[in-house]
Amino acid sequence: MEKLFLPINIGALDLAHRVVISAATDHRRIGERCSAADYGACFRQVPPGGLVITHPVPVSANAASATVPEGFDTPGVAAAWAAAISLAHDRKAKVVVRLCHPGYDPIRAAVLHGTGIDGVIADFRRAAGQAMRIGFDGVELDAADGSLPDQFLQDGTNRRTDRYGGSIQNRLNFLCELVDAVTGVWTAERVGVRLSPFGQFRGMSDSDPVALFTMLLTTLAGQEIPFVHLVRTAGDGAPLGHLPFDDRSAADRIRSAFPSAIIVSGAFTRQRAVELVRSRWADAIGVEAGMLEDGADGR
Repeated sequence: MEKLFLPINIGALDLAHRVVISAATDHRRIGERCSAADYGACFRQVPPGGLVITHPVPVSANAASATVPEGFDTPGVAAAWAAAISLAHDRKAKVVVRLCHPGYDPIRAAVLHGTGIDGVIADFRRAAGQAMRIGFDGVELDAADGSLPDQFLQDGTNRRTDRYGGSIQNRLNFLCELVDAVTGVWTAERVGVRLSPFGQFRGMSDSDPVALFTMLLTTLAGQEIPFVHLVRTAGDGAPLGHLPFDDRSAADRIRSAFPSAIIVSGAFTRQRAVELVRSRWADAIGVEAGMLEDGADGR
């Protein structure tokens, strides 16, 4: 049997296979909303024993947006999530919630003051606690595709001159503080981070992305999180998206920097997904429900 369909332990998550149902391609449908009534829909299609990573959930009212409007404080949302999680658990599946803050325009992000940063960290901590009470199995911090943590990571958008800007090490500080906040609520073995190396969505860029993401993954490994989730989106405008393993030298450095599980998401064919896991570049593959098909757009 191919490795893609064999069991895996990702931290505290014991999974029967390595096919992850992930809202990996959100940005192909910019403008569409996901409401509480939809939460259970894809969970009914989850392969038994698998992992679901939800669409983004804003960590506060300040982090809500037109396309991601409903946080845990929205009336009825917590109950809707609890019902959806129950459906997944009936299928022996695990559910990880993706906590997000969409970020600001570059000028506002550059001048976000210390109390504002502390407030965002507190929002992530509070949302993590809410997720635990609702019944999720873990959390994923969204630091991909132009989110606020991504804006701090990449020097194409981070123009700060304080302890959160300048050197790569400084630019990692905000995300690492978010990880510390969330792992103070959950154990580290139930926390992951979503990243988009080489991504250009929402104008993201970095002068040396391989150095940035290699150092970041080494640092996250030191924080003992069990998985990172590397994503591509059609919003990049590039045929291959931002898959670092398409550059072999970058792939080797990134893979060696993070010895725990790497989940990669994109529009893969079944064969491409099998190859990525067989080669151990990826430990699991994220797809939308029903998307891991030979006719899907991929390599």
